[in-house]
Amino acid sequence: MKTKNIKHTFVAFLCAAACAGFTACETDPVEMKGGKLPDKEAIEQVHGKLRGAASTEHSIDVLLTEGNGFATKGFYFQQSQPTATGLSLAVWIDPTLLGDYNAVEEMERQLLPEANYEFPDGKTLDLSVDEQRSALKRIKFLASGLTAGEYVLPLTVAEEGKQDADKTLFYNVSVHQPYTDEYALHDGHDLFFIFYINTNDFQPLLVQDYIMEKKIARGSTVAWYDTVGNIINLRTVTIDYETTTGRARLNLGDDMRYVLDHADKYIRPLQDQNRKVCISLEGGGKGLGFCNLNDTQIVDFVAQVKAVVVEYGIDGINLWDRNAGYGKAGMPAMNTVSYPKLIKALREALGTDKLLTVTVYDKPTETFHDVEASGGIAVGDYVDYAWSGYNNNAETPQLLDPWHPELEYVSAYTQKPIANLDPTKYGCINFPIYSSSVSDDINYKTYQMLTEDLVEWVPNYRPSNIIVFDDLHTNLQDSYEAFWDAMFAECCMAMDPENRNILGSRNGYNYLLDIHRLHTLSEGQQNYGKWKKDW
Repeated sequence: MKTKNIKHTFVAFLCAAACAGFTACETDPVEMKGGKLPDKEAIEQVHGKLRGAASTEHSIDVLLTEGNGFATKGFYFQQSQPTATGLSLAVWIDPTLLGDYNAVEEMERQLLPEANYEFPDGKTLDLSVDEQRSALKRIKFLASGLTAGEYVLPLTVAEEGKQDADKTLFYNVSVHQPYTDEYALHDGHDLFFIFYINTNDFQPLLVQDYIMEKKIARGSTVAWYDTVGNIINLRTVTIDYETTTGRARLNLGDDMRYVLDHADKYIRPLQDQNRKVCISLEGGGKGLGFCNLNDTQIVDFVAQVKAVVVEYGIDGINLWDRNAGYGKAGMPAMNTVSYPKLIKALREALGTDKLLTVTVYDKPTETFHDVEASGGIAVGDYVDYAWSGYNNNAETPQLLDPWHPELEYVSAYTQKPIANLDPTKYGCINFPIYSSSVSDDINYKTYQMLTEDLVEWVPNYRPSNIIVFDDLHTNLQDSYEAFWDAMFAECCMAMDPENRNILGSRNGYNYLLDIHRLHTLSEGQQNYGKWKKDW
């Protein structure tokens, strides 16, 4: 496809990053023609540009999957100098631009039907006196009723039929058929898999190639041979402190921002397989975390989180209060009420159709059993799942069983049960991903845990079928190769109550992680960096 080169008629603007929060307005009816624009003379006197939130180009790609999915993009108007009188512009769709655009792009696209887009925040872009840019507005693209193919939507603030690239955005909407795989997603009836993926290193699509076989130890019968990973938590996203305003800011970071901006490539295929894809929030080392937010910061922060969840169509939020840097000079002290308030506010904002999960870790969660200490909030009423966050690969796996702290092999990190949380929604172990350089002592103790401690604990005490893993790894020529994958399978085998293939017994089931697809390209070539990030 050719890219049209555009000579801008105004001085270069500073690149504006997309903000996460939006101001919701009453939705305007969508019209195909806008008629005369308001403040037409003012527009002609100002050098300005209609811009996409996450792109400096005049054409923006949108990928949808056949069905009922959607994608959301942001747009705003920016000018070269502040307006002296204020400005109000109405965006509209100009179908007359389609012919010339297709000719330049050398690709035939249909006009996106009116039923397949809407403006949740309205279609008016306002610039107040002394401002250079409008507030960010959204356009929502809906897949319902669309067949696979190429569409385009010309969004403009120019006059009808006027070829003004600075005042027009072309949304190239590609609709593809849902992702399918020869392997179905394991339903989680015996093991419910929860994964973390660090987008600073890997593409989320890595999880598609985690293929697991559960096979009867004696014989050739296969119980199931599926792809695994029911909940996928993407990291790293942090909470930052803005010193000039005192705001708690959601910091997506460059890598997560890229993944979310390209959700159609990196997230939708996982969702097509019925996985739940969430983002994991943690501390940013600024001294502000979930345990020292004031009420105003909570309201503001929750609005930012909700905006990201809605805009990018992700399935929920995981909270992991670590690395906040509590105790820094000038920052509020930790308290036991702020975090429960945040959880309650997030649940109310996100509703029950989005996942809200908590990773149990250190002091931030140690009073979640105490409703009074939590400000009258029973945290378990507001979360879907919780699980251990102790997965340091310089330690053996930690069994965090709050209901059986008396067992000698239960971790010293054990905390009391979260108030009102159903035990079947709690994961007691978050397995580290070990490298081949792990010490002999940890290696031995891990083997002992998998083959002795869990032999007793799993059939007698295990409260749920949840199994959690630290940041996933792929097949690379490094210290993890030929070690992490076998350990992964061993952990699965040890956590399955049906399995008794331990300490020489050949009863029960074997587990095997099939690593073939983790380094094999579609054309059959081997690539050790297959799922390293490609941006």
